Amino acid sequence: MKRMSIISMVMRSSRALTTVGALGLCGLLSTGCIALKADQDELATEVAKLRQEVLAQTKNTGETISKVETLTDELETKIAELDEVLRRNQADLGLRVDNLEVDAQELRGAAENADFVATAAKQELTELRGDVDVRLLALEEKLNEATNIPENKTELWAEAEKQFKAKNYKGSRRLWRTYESRYPTDAKMAEVRFNIGLTFFSAREYRQALGEFYRIIQESPKDPVIPDALYYSGLAFAKLGQCENAIKYFEALRSRKTKAPSHYKDKAKEQVEILKKDKGEICSDQAAPADAS
Repeated sequence: MKRMSIISMVMRSSRALTTVGALGLCGLLSTGCIALKADQDELATEVAKLRQEVLAQTKNTGETISKVETLTDELETKIAELDEVLRRNQADLGLRVDNLEVDAQELRGAAENADFVATAAKQELTELRGDVDVRLLALEEKLNEATNIPENKTELWAEAEKQFKAKNYKGSRRLWRTYESRYPTDAKMAEVRFNIGLTFFSAREYRQALGEFYRIIQESPKDPVIPDALYYSGLAFAKLGQCENAIKYFEALRSRKTKAPSHYKDKAKEQVEILKKDKGEICSDQAAPADAS
C-alpha cells in the first residue's frame, strides 16, 4: 500500500511538472499565453514540496523494507531454533516412551513372577495342609485307640481277638501288650505272648515273631502253648529261608517231650519233607552241590 501511494505521488508530480513546462512553453511561443508570476511560484513551491515528500517516502520505504528483512531474518532464526527444540523434545519424548515401555515390561515380568511365586506357595500350603490333616487323623486314631481300651480283663481279651480277626494286627498287638502290662502274673501270660508273636507273624514280620516265640519256649517250657510256639517258629524260619533251623523246630515238635497233639506232629512231618525236597525255591541256606569231576 505504501508503494502504491508513492507511485501515485510521483505521477502527480510528473503531471505538475508537465503543466509547468506547458505554461512556460506557452509563454515563449504565444504572446497570448500570459502566466501570472504568482501562480508560477506557487506551482514551483508545490513541485518542490512534492519532491521532498517523494524523497521522504522513498527513504521511509527503504527503511521499512530493511526492517522487514531484518525481522524476517530474525523470524527465520527463531523458527529454526523452535524446530531444533521441537526435534530435541521429540527425541527426549521418544526416549522417555521407550524407557516407560521397558519399565512396563519389567513390571509385567515382576507381576508374572509374583503370580508364579504365589501359585507355588499356594500349592505348597495345600500339600502341607494335606500332610497335617493326615497326621492329625493318625493322632486322632491313636487317641481313640488309647481311650477305647476296655477296662475289664475279659473285654480286653475279647477285643484283642476281635481286632486280630479283623486283620488289624497292630491294634490287636497293642491290646495284647496292654493286657501283658496290666496283668503280668496272669495264668495265661504265655498265651498272651504267643498271640503277640502271632500278630508279628501275620504281618510278615518274622524276626520279631521269632523273638516272641523264643521267649515263650525259654520262660514257659511246660505251657500248653509250646507246640504252637514251636510250629510257628519253624514256619517263621522257613519264611526267612533258614530251612535247617526250621527243620530243627519241626523235629522238636515231633519229639515225645513236647506232648504235642497228633495233628501238630503230622503237620511238622509234612513241613520237614517239603523242606528236604526243596531245590532252592524256599531254602537259601542249602550248600551248593559239589562239581562233578
